[in-house]
Order: sequence, then structure tokens, then C-alpha cells
Amino acid sequence: MAVMSAVGFMAQANAEIRAAQQRHEIDTARRWRLGRPMRVIDELINDLEILNLKRVYRVPLSYESRLVRLRVILDDAGVPATELDGVRTRIRIVRLMDHLYAIQELMLAGDQPLQYASRDGDAITG
Repeated sequence: MAVMSAVGFMAQANAEIRAAQQRHEIDTARRWRLGRPMRVIDELINDLEILNLKRVYRVPLSYESRLVRLRVILDDAGVPATELDGVRTRIRIVRLMDHLYAIQELMLAGDQPLQYASRDGDAITG
């Protein structure tokens, strides 16, 4: 009887180890897939913050090609097209930064709906 229960515990432990290893592999693949888009967004937010500190209020047209590349990267990462519409020039820098943070949250949260608060405290969807 003791041998039987020991074998059962070993089988259960092995199954738990395999399940944990599979979860780890899935998490690693997800982090790897999200790594590049997150880095690109972080670099862009950093540059936008510098512009904001220099009292530039709107995203310059010179950022258009950079935003097009970002939209392609985010599209490949599975971000919905409706969310990519907000990644554009000639809007307030703060609004684009808020939208980029919201996209990062969306990517980390999975399939939950995107919602973020504006500077005025109003909830903005989409």
C-alpha cells in the first residue's frame, strides 16, 4: 500500500512539474513576443517626454515615419486596428503618450478592453 501511494505522489509531482514547465515556456514565449514592441514604445515615449519638456505640444510631422513603423510592429503583435488609429502625428504629445501607455497595458493584459483616463480624469475608450 505504501508503495502504491508513493507512486501516485510521484506521478502527481511529475504532472505538476510538467504543467509548471509548460506555463513557464508559454510565459517566456509571450515575453519574447512582446519584448520588441514594448521597447519601441518605451523609446518613443522617452523621446516624446523630452519634446514635452521642451514645450513642444503636438507630435511633429517628422515622427510620421516612426509612427508608421510602430503601427506595423504593433499590428504584428496583435494589437487591434482600432487601437492603432490613435498612433498618429499632429495630436497633443500627452494624448499620444497616454494612448501608448494604454496600448502597453492592453498588450500585457491580453484581450481585455482598452480604457485609459485622460489628464482631466475622464475615461477614454479606444
